[in-house]
Amino acid sequence: MKPFAGVKVIDLSTVIAAASAARILADQGAEVIKVESLGGDLHRVQGPILGVPATHDENPVFDLENANKKFIALDLKRPEGQRIIRTLLKDANVLITNYREDALKRLGLTYEDLSSEFPGLVYGHINAYGEKGKEAQKPGYDIIAYFGRTGMGLDTGTSESYPLVNLGGMGDHPTGIALAQGVSAALYRQLKSGQGDKVSVSLYHTGIWTSATMQAAVQVGHRYPQPYKQPVLLPVMGHPYKTLDGEWVIFMLFDFDRYWKPLCESLDRQDLIEDSRFNSRVSNKQNQSAMVEILAPLIASRPLKDWAEKWHQADIPFEHLRHMDDVAHDEQALVNDFLRPITYPSGNTFYLPTPPIQFRKEGKPDYTPSAAVGAHTREQLIKHGYTEEEVVALENSKVIHSAE
Repeated sequence: MKPFAGVKVIDLSTVIAAASAARILADQGAEVIKVESLGGDLHRVQGPILGVPATHDENPVFDLENANKKFIALDLKRPEGQRIIRTLLKDANVLITNYREDALKRLGLTYEDLSSEFPGLVYGHINAYGEKGKEAQKPGYDIIAYFGRTGMGLDTGTSESYPLVNLGGMGDHPTGIALAQGVSAALYRQLKSGQGDKVSVSLYHTGIWTSATMQAAVQVGHRYPQPYKQPVLLPVMGHPYKTLDGEWVIFMLFDFDRYWKPLCESLDRQDLIEDSRFNSRVSNKQNQSAMVEILAPLIASRPLKDWAEKWHQADIPFEHLRHMDDVAHDEQALVNDFLRPITYPSGNTFYLPTPPIQFRKEGKPDYTPSAAVGAHTREQLIKHGYTEEEVVALENSKVIHSAE
């Protein structure tokens, strides 16, 4: 049995972060009903920006956050639409949303509005900048709140480059994981006490937590971005070097004392093993520019294959820096179900990432692609007690949209 079998989630989300949290719960067995506006989630039409199809039958970008869900479409500005969502909530365990608080107030769907009516409801909410303060109602997306506000946009890369152009969704998904964890904890307490709670997760907060190590470091004088010869950590901890054939590699000698000697031996620089300028974590940092000046031309003298053989043999933690288009063909990712090949009716196959949580006894979760706007409206309303005549009347009055 899947962990959340029997749990019902109402997914009142748009775009990525909150929707990804609901997707994680769906993969773990929850019945997730996504409630969209009559026109559908704006994220449905984002694929073409990246050259990816976005049709009813083939929408890989939208599927990433919305696989394994059911879809209904309501006009929540209408009293009838608000009554429908309350009907759905009567036997729901969780509501997930990223609507801003002022919009939720207008719809009568704030936590305060619902908690007295549904005391056992777990209310998961994603916001941009937090629930308090003068910017609580400020609109935000991961690129601006997660990357832009936290310093990750300006302070990653090197001082010789322009600010990093962050890729969409890379802050949303960690924020979605945080919400899924919080909702899971609240569900565990709900199981014991019967009481619900509000779980609040912020894009800005998650960005601060993601960059926590550097947030502490800058408070004692570290400044980023830095020139190439002044690595963020150590010259042998996450600093990139180019090989003879133009590839890039990084080491991660976090356990410096264990790996320093094997690294020097692999580089045929045994003289560095006892060199006091470099042979401790502190001295390596103090003399980092000199260390980079030694390592950069040395690593550039041989192709990646030669170095990889040496470092694998010495069990040195390193990685060849790859491009994103390498991942879909990475055997290690495929054999572990980190991506799943999904073939659409058109015959196109996309290797789509899966949520990064796996259970030994459950096996691979389903991967059912998303459906059209309102694909399950009629089915769900009938299931929740509406008659066929009532459903037709609601559709004729444009309170609902049904694609059936």
